[in-house]
Amino acid sequence: MSDVAPPKFDNLVFETSHGVATIRLTRVDARNALNMSLKRELAAAIELAADRYDVRAVVVTGEGGSFCAGGDIAEMVLNDSPRTSRSRLRNLLSDIFIPLAELEKPTIAAINGHAHGAGLSLAMACDLVIAADDAMMSCAFAKVGLVPDCGALYFLPRRLPMHLVKELIFTGRRFSAKEALEMGLVNRVVPSADLGDESTTLARQLAAGPTVAFGMAKTLLARSLQLGLHDMAEMEAFGQAVAYATDDHFEARRAFSVKDQPTFAGQ
Repeated sequence: MSDVAPPKFDNLVFETSHGVATIRLTRVDARNALNMSLKRELAAAIELAADRYDVRAVVVTGEGGSFCAGGDIAEMVLNDSPRTSRSRLRNLLSDIFIPLAELEKPTIAAINGHAHGAGLSLAMACDLVIAADDAMMSCAFAKVGLVPDCGALYFLPRRLPMHLVKELIFTGRRFSAKEALEMGLVNRVVPSADLGDESTTLARQLAAGPTVAFGMAKTLLARSLQLGLHDMAEMEAFGQAVAYATDDHFEARRAFSVKDQPTFAGQ
């Protein structure tokens, strides 16, 4: 559906170029906090990125001085009962965080400023994280008496040792991009002025790769911590059987035979 113009959004911008979809949160006055409207639009943007065959990598970032400050405190009054809040959070996971994490295309979070609470979860749902050197992060849920949500309890232990996860959750303290890099929470830290160029360059590199193989590798890696060696071997065999039949694999074989660089079409 690449020939269809993306819809107009009020709280984010969806742009495509060179196989990369950039989702930029633009609710700047609220530090890109997730209110109901932004959540709906973010869900739609992720679905759009998944559906468009010309999109082969995704960058999620924010406008202004914040990546995403977390959930909108002003709307937390909507959680007036355990039943209501549970339903809303399950919808939030099923509409945004799970689809982003399971998107069968490489995803990059470009943290341009503050990323707290659900904003940190949003970054962790992406495959790779690049942070500006002046970015600040926190797992801020304890500060408002809440349990981490939006997948934080799933994503964080897959990036950090459990004792570090517990410290960040229990203290809710803020930490710098430099510390996040030292912990292994982010892939790289770059000067703030270079964040856009660095994330775009990496995303275009990934978008030029074998998209089907990337997607299957990502899906299998997500299951690797739950399955044993024999089950994973079976999953790898199924995945590789599909990859062997892709146009990109045939292109790689052609290029190898003539000592050329392959040009992948993502199919």
